[in-house]
Amino acid sequence: MIQILMQFFQRVHSHQIRKKLGVVLFFVAIFAYATTGFMYFELDANPELNWSDAAWWAVVTMTTVGYGDYFPTTDMGRLLVGLPTMLLGVSMLGYMLSLLASAILESKLKEQRGGATMNLDRHVIICHYNSEDSTLQLVLELRGDAMTANSPIVLIDDKLEELPESLRLQQVSFVRGNPAREATLEQASFRTCRHFLLQADEHDLENSDARNLTVALTVERLAPEVVTVVHCVNPDNTQFFERAGVDSVICPSTLSNQMMVQELQDPGMHSILAELTSNTHGKQFYVVKPPSELRTVGDLREYYHRQGAVLMGIRGATENEFLPDDARELSDAESAIVVGSGRPDT
Repeated sequence: MIQILMQFFQRVHSHQIRKKLGVVLFFVAIFAYATTGFMYFELDANPELNWSDAAWWAVVTMTTVGYGDYFPTTDMGRLLVGLPTMLLGVSMLGYMLSLLASAILESKLKEQRGGATMNLDRHVIICHYNSEDSTLQLVLELRGDAMTANSPIVLIDDKLEELPESLRLQQVSFVRGNPAREATLEQASFRTCRHFLLQADEHDLENSDARNLTVALTVERLAPEVVTVVHCVNPDNTQFFERAGVDSVICPSTLSNQMMVQELQDPGMHSILAELTSNTHGKQFYVVKPPSELRTVGDLREYYHRQGAVLMGIRGATENEFLPDDARELSDAESAIVVGSGRPDT
């Protein structure tokens, strides 16, 4: 039997697994010794004892509870069974508690340093950590809308060593690794995520689009149903992301030129658009699917008016139509462009 156990331990290569198996086997050995020893020495003095009583005494003694309902009365039972069981039981209990505390601490450190594997569903993945403030602002924007307020958030980055406390308080998880690698994406449970936000890498803007295109191609090939939004640095590269199949491409450099002209012509326009596109204050723009039973713009306008929102226009597959006529009929593929203090009911 001992030879079989030795061969088994030699085949177990992991030091941690071998240590845990050793603890389990040592605990079983002490339990077996205490149970059989108690029955051997105490049965003559108390013929009513049975094996369940002996096992109960062994557990109570090893865990230092000591109810006192059963105890050794013979000298040999106390010396050869009771005393070793108490001493070894206390030692074993302390050692097992230290292993448990160490495992919990190791698991927490692994999560903070991006080594844990996620098991999530309908979550949001953010790629690239540029700074604590910008990432926290992005997370707060997600938390500010009812659609993503309670969604788990996972951050993927290959340079960040440990997740900041401010992000942990917002229930953000962290995976450290290259998001272009399938193994890293699998660790973040990307196949079941709801949205995939691919930020520009501000630490290397010159190569950001090329790296993000690799990530986008990997995600779209493996999980095309995931909604992907990409931050493109160079406007000329927008077409490549569109060909890769991403759902939306955002190019702030193009928008900044338009915003400067609008602010020049209509002072205050930047403040207005900043509020309308923020989930943290004021009223916001929303693009939502209207109820299927509403067939005209007039019906839709009245429907959102009752919710305290204003219908601004209709969005098709790629085009927008602002301030449409009330008599205009709606198609099933169109969405409503609405301004309100919260996401309207659909």
